[in-house]
Amino acid sequence: MGDRLRIRTVVAALLAAVLMAGGCSADDTTQSGDVSTTSRPAITTTNTPQAPQGVFVGVDGVASDTTDTSRIVSLTGDITEIIFALGRGDDVVAVDITTTYPEAADQLKRDGANVGFGQALSAEAVLRYEPTLVIGDQTIEPAETIEQLRNAGVPVAILEYQTTLPGVETKIMHVAEILGEVEAGQELAGEVMESVAVAQRLAARAETAPRVAYLYSRGPSLLFLFGANLPTQAMIEGAGALDAGAELGEGPISLTPEALIAAAPDVIVLPESGVEGLGGLDALLEIPGVAETPAAAAGAFLVYDEAYFFNLGPRVGDALTEFVNDLFPELAD
Repeated sequence: MGDRLRIRTVVAALLAAVLMAGGCSADDTTQSGDVSTTSRPAITTTNTPQAPQGVFVGVDGVASDTTDTSRIVSLTGDITEIIFALGRGDDVVAVDITTTYPEAADQLKRDGANVGFGQALSAEAVLRYEPTLVIGDQTIEPAETIEQLRNAGVPVAILEYQTTLPGVETKIMHVAEILGEVEAGQELAGEVMESVAVAQRLAARAETAPRVAYLYSRGPSLLFLFGANLPTQAMIEGAGALDAGAELGEGPISLTPEALIAAAPDVIVLPESGVEGLGGLDALLEIPGVAETPAAAAGAFLVYDEAYFFNLGPRVGDALTEFVNDLFPELAD
């Protein structure tokens, strides 16, 4: 397994384990990527030139028959958001437990139509919904389950896991291709990427580049500093800031006082659920090393819903705009 795929799988497993413990409320190689409309490539509409209509060749090289999309099981929250944004939410019969948006998808999950964690997937959990199509990405495990579903005659389309802003466009277009909604996908991708570009143009007006650290927490016993090759890096660098965690290494980095002090963040970003798990921001200051950061001295803590901040789905432009405005309030009109 390549290093980047290993990091993605570790993070996915971490998030899955956290959600299980705390409840279910929750092809570019550049890091953040410049997605300005003058520099980004044209939207593509096919996964591979050889794939005929109604067939999707996934990143795993397997061709899936996607002609029947009447009963869809979505295995990741970002893919679920895209399906609903393309107007195909009525065809979704079940989702994974990390799906939290939109409300209709979250309600579907709360009503019991969920298959559990995509990173600990069982064939039985999926097959009981009689899907005609399953859509996931490279983080879905175990591989044996995917094979069992395919052996049962269920097409399983596997997308590349995206960690960059340009990758959002790729992801949207691949889902659109699978669903036969290429025109709607082009429209959605164009709107989303333009909103990202607007946020980046706003960030470019800032005179400083603060050091930002993403601190992942679900309580004092589960603390990580998110590093390079994660969606959080795309958001931080996309907002014109420096990712302090990325300078220390890749993937989730165990949080130690030494690591946090070395990162020296001017701003610390946290998930809402993590702050709740700690008992509030006052409790955050009791974590060794936090009080010694420039962020603590300035009281510079930003809190977001984790899916909103780093799912890299249709809401990414809105999230990035909000993040830029919070980082640089002086830029507000």
